[in-house]
Amino acid sequence: MKTKLVISDFHLGKGKYLSDGSPNLLEDFHADRQFVEFLDHYMSGEYRQVEVELIINGDFFNLLQVDYRNHFSDVITESDALHKTMSILKGHVAFFDKLAQFSQEAGHSVTFILGNHDPGLLWEGVQETLRWRLGGEVRFVMEVYAFDGVHIEHGNQYVADNRYDSQQYFLSENLPEPIINLPFGSFFHIHYLNEIKKERPYIDKVYPFSLYRRWALIHDTWFALRSALKVAIWFFKFLLTANPARQLRFWQILKIFKETTLHPKLHKEAKRILTADPNCRIVIFSHTHQHLYMRFAPGKEYFNTGTWNEKISLEVGSLGRVLRLTFVELHYDEQGIPHAALREWRGRTNVVEDLVF
Repeated sequence: MKTKLVISDFHLGKGKYLSDGSPNLLEDFHADRQFVEFLDHYMSGEYRQVEVELIINGDFFNLLQVDYRNHFSDVITESDALHKTMSILKGHVAFFDKLAQFSQEAGHSVTFILGNHDPGLLWEGVQETLRWRLGGEVRFVMEVYAFDGVHIEHGNQYVADNRYDSQQYFLSENLPEPIINLPFGSFFHIHYLNEIKKERPYIDKVYPFSLYRRWALIHDTWFALRSALKVAIWFFKFLLTANPARQLRFWQILKIFKETTLHPKLHKEAKRILTADPNCRIVIFSHTHQHLYMRFAPGKEYFNTGTWNEKISLEVGSLGRVLRLTFVELHYDEQGIPHAALREWRGRTNVVEDLVF
């Protein structure tokens, strides 16, 4: 018997509180207890005898939102990434204790897939640190994780502003040491969004953002105008200031803006993969923070795992704060064929239920 669990987009930061005891406004993950219970469930009962792989499909760590010595920098060296990773491990001790216990359980393993918020995984030193912290069977996948007719990747490579240059993950020219070649969206997050979130921590969790923008202009006018001016100033600085940490040209930035959408669903990209490969039956993406299931044809399915971060909906049908602890479970039948279901973790009682569309 074999089961694979796919989760994503936890965006782990330095913890709920900073070292001085004040709230950490840049911490997006607050479901530590639920995740510990989730792992306990898949280590007990029938799952003690089952091979269980936990697949973390990107953006598990939020290195873009963690400071290095009280400074946010787009220069991510190996030592910088290690420092940020260690601060995340210290900020979620019980969380990683349980993940270590899971990885060391017989037949259980953990696989990390690269996302746009956890570029530190590209460094060998960060990978070795996580292997040391977890102590069990741990794997790292930098692009596509494909097996048994299943295609899993984070999905940022299909979104212009968050796409890595897979031919050049690192930059070293005219630099004292190699650094990560970040996509455009990472610069925006590090230098603009982190500052705005200190004033309005919810701003990147509201959807649809177009409704929030209209609301803010009426009810939070000064902040809306001030933040719009700040983003314009930041963008012109980005264009006009030379920076060895980036290799983006003006025409490339214009192309990014042309391709970028606020809420990509990635379903067209999933359909393209399923159509192009006759052996591919299941595509699993993340990145969008919107859990989703689509069936394009018999035996051709697309899943998005969503996020374990709270979201704020301005749509009438789902108005208010929303926290859905969604994941994809792959269960193998007696013929060794995986079957997928989008599920939601509900805790120790009413453990999981299939989502109805």
